[in-house]
Amino acid sequence: MFSPTIRTKCFALLTVLGFYIIPVAGTAQTTLTLNEKGLAGVTAATPFDIPVLRNIIPSVDWKRIEQQTEDGSRTVILATRQGKTGFTLYSDGRGRVVAIEIVSRLVGNDLGPRVGDAYQTTRRNGLIGSCWPGMEAQSGTVICEAVQTRRIIYVFSGRWYGPDGQVPPRSILEHWTISQVVWRPDRFTGVVKPPTAHSLGPAFDCSKASGSIADLICESAELARLDQQLNGAYADRIATATPADRRLLRAEQRGWIKGRNDCWKSFDPHQCVVDTYNDRITELSAQTTSLPGTSWVGVRIAGDTIPGDIDINLTFGHDGRLTGSSGCNRFFAIYDLDRRNLKIDGIGGTRRMCPEIEMTAEHRFLDALGKVDGWAMRSEDLILFGTGAELTFRQR
Repeated sequence: MFSPTIRTKCFALLTVLGFYIIPVAGTAQTTLTLNEKGLAGVTAATPFDIPVLRNIIPSVDWKRIEQQTEDGSRTVILATRQGKTGFTLYSDGRGRVVAIEIVSRLVGNDLGPRVGDAYQTTRRNGLIGSCWPGMEAQSGTVICEAVQTRRIIYVFSGRWYGPDGQVPPRSILEHWTISQVVWRPDRFTGVVKPPTAHSLGPAFDCSKASGSIADLICESAELARLDQQLNGAYADRIATATPADRRLLRAEQRGWIKGRNDCWKSFDPHQCVVDTYNDRITELSAQTTSLPGTSWVGVRIAGDTIPGDIDINLTFGHDGRLTGSSGCNRFFAIYDLDRRNLKIDGIGGTRRMCPEIEMTAEHRFLDALGKVDGWAMRSEDLILFGTGAELTFRQR
């Protein structure tokens, strides 16, 4: 028999292991493990109810939270241990468990692979079947079915600067690891089928569509066409972007998807989605704009429309010089362009006097111009911005 001191140390060690060691009343300590039927007694027949779940797995802390979605919110239940989430339960809306999403390596899997395991190892051991690129909210990941059952899928994540919607080369993918292990009952395994090409459908897989806006896009030929068009524009931008810009583009795209999905709140969701797609397509296409050699007419200063009879314009020369009209006088400056960063120095100009309204506009313009430190395209408009400055232009 172990001494009391050794037993105390062993118990402390087991406690540190968190989700891995699960005490069960009246039995030896066992591992919390996923299998085809579910997780440690939580199955498709289990009520989505914390008291019931607590009786099944009493050794974790259960917490019900509201998770924001495109349709408002949904209720999920988190299973935590020592403040760390081990897995999340999702409901089918009728009081039953529809999915278990495991994010902790300390939760076992009868089939073998766990969170943190490398793609190379799982593939070499023959533990994964078909794989496909994650789409929409799972963009930038690769999803693989367990070879033994379609009820369990593995979500692989890692670093890659290639285009979204494609599986990375094997040499890259082999270094990716499992970030999530997901279980779903048979009646929902259809939502994880690999996407199939369909000339009339959107770029994402409609069999995995979730939410009213995704369903709307899948049901509308017009919206599906816009989604295909957007996918092409996005792929073109990703293909020509630097690694740093690719990371930014992916973050922007995820934010845009969330904004598009908010169209369910609109009085006319269909038109809202159309407008959102058109704006994003224009934005992605315009991002290929190169400033040197272009000329622009001032439209707004800090959101205030410039009167039509006040001439504010500028031209970006190929030699790094910026010239134009500041409303009353001609001005000149030097600009330094580094991707989306823009610095304007050495502003000067003529000193002619004009009516007060023109002089006021000129003063505001030149003051803002000196504060500019970046630029962006918003639809077809050029935005120069900085701390306390925003100037809007339209191309001549």
